Amino acid sequence: MKPWTQILFSIFFPVYLATVLLTNTSLTGFWTDVIFSILLSVFTLGLNFRMSIDKLWLTMVLRTSNILCSLIVFGLLGLHLVNPFAWDTFKLRSFYFQPVDSRLFNAYFKPVGAYAGGYGNFWVTETPKYFPLIEWRVYWDRTVDHDFKDDTFEGEPIDNYEVVRNFIKEEVIAKQ
Repeated sequence: MKPWTQILFSIFFPVYLATVLLTNTSLTGFWTDVIFSILLSVFTLGLNFRMSIDKLWLTMVLRTSNILCSLIVFGLLGLHLVNPFAWDTFKLRSFYFQPVDSRLFNAYFKPVGAYAGGYGNFWVTETPKYFPLIEWRVYWDRTVDHDFKDDTFEGEPIDNYEVVRNFIKEEVIAKQ
């Protein structure tokens, strides 16, 4: 590979990481950012330690920045897995690409049990219609009053997708 590939990935990695961590923008899907960050970290580290650039100072800067970014990725992942409430993340329920008023939304529900004061965390993201690879968060509620994991209420079936679309109309679109 060419040295510009190493430089390009070494610049892209911290920019991507800062975007995901410091803004409401991310890749579509809950686990997509985690998986992509791990893969990008491993690939960029491997690329930087397999290749070297003629200028030693540039090689050292690129390797140091990639090591720091990888420490952030794996450090945050480690802190998340050590947290006893982190296992609630595996109970996540997603509602992808819900069309509401010719806009695309994704909704996520994470049950957290009785310690949060509601049924769980609920957030809504909007996805551009012609570039559905990214999303940005437009609504977040840590104590939602509807259990999106339950598909029945008093023996009657519930269409949670319709509940999500109505929630988006009332809480997101109506308040913009």
